Amino acid sequence: MYGHVSDGVPFKVFARREGNGSDSLVFRFECSEGMGVLGLRKVGRPDPPPSPAYEEQDIEPDSLRAGRFVHVLPSGQRQSYALSRLAAETAARLPSDRWVSLEPHTEYGFRYLLAPEAQLETVSPTAQVVVGSPATPVPPSATATLPPGGVAPTPVPIGNVSPISAPGRTVRVGSLPPPSIPPSSIPPQTPMIPALAATALSKLTREQAIDHLKGEMAKVSSLQTYAANLEEQLRRSQARERDLVELIARWQQS
Repeated sequence: MYGHVSDGVPFKVFARREGNGSDSLVFRFECSEGMGVLGLRKVGRPDPPPSPAYEEQDIEPDSLRAGRFVHVLPSGQRQSYALSRLAAETAARLPSDRWVSLEPHTEYGFRYLLAPEAQLETVSPTAQVVVGSPATPVPPSATATLPPGGVAPTPVPIGNVSPISAPGRTVRVGSLPPPSIPPSSIPPQTPMIPALAATALSKLTREQAIDHLKGEMAKVSSLQTYAANLEEQLRRSQARERDLVELIARWQQS
């Protein structure tokens, strides 16, 4: 019926989103050795009996925080794998048109099932172009004129960057990016003022204008990559924080 368990692998667990705009998930597992149990914290749902293959739909991501997959070995021994790292952000990135094969992972004596990053959908930040109004003041460092040769000058970064405060933290614009993106790859940005853009582009040939706009789009792309890396680091940090909280709670109860 399933036929996805490879030789030498005692079990396989798969997950995907239901699709059609639903946030619910679908889980299934297959065991080549022993049996398995999908345990979820769901009102009115008792854990099903152990079985070699099983599939369940309409699973809410929040129920995975205390969820687990239990592998029942032929000897009767049980090995439990937590599903807590599949909740929230990770569950939202599961595809709906294909299965994701979850991988077992052991950390500090606890077993988890993880969704490989390569199999998840990439959530790209949406690029928005905001056109300023004529009344918008133009910073002195943002104004520029083209030289007689018609070559667009290098944008000048805007100085006097001030920190942006948020509840519980302070984020400083222009801070160093993560090691995966060197600071030199983040180009300086200047606002797109309609009057300035029209004057500058009118002095370029059609080919020069296209090359200039392609260069600006390349800067936007690099910033999008930078933002996506920051979001991924934040997601992993939040997942690690939840795991540490669970670990501390277990130690306090023991």
